Amino acid sequence: MKVKELIEKLQDFDPEDMVVRDGYEGGVCEVIDISLKTVALNANQAWYYGDHEILSDGVSFKQYPDSAKARVVYIT
Repeated sequence: MKVKELIEKLQDFDPEDMVVRDGYEGGVCEVIDISLKTVALNANQAWYYGDHEILSDGVSFKQYPDSAKARVVYIT
């Protein structure tokens, strides 16, 4: 989903509603930060990983030579 689409969808909700994200193994957590990140697209093949991999904290694009990279909005 693009930011434009997200903004359009969020306009249907009460601006006082809380925004949440998935918890570690279940439940949900309140969103505490939004930041820009660079990811390797479609880098992970195993079903238990997300499709894309954040390129930071020691993870370099060289580890994913077959993946395109993209800038994304990361919600934590």
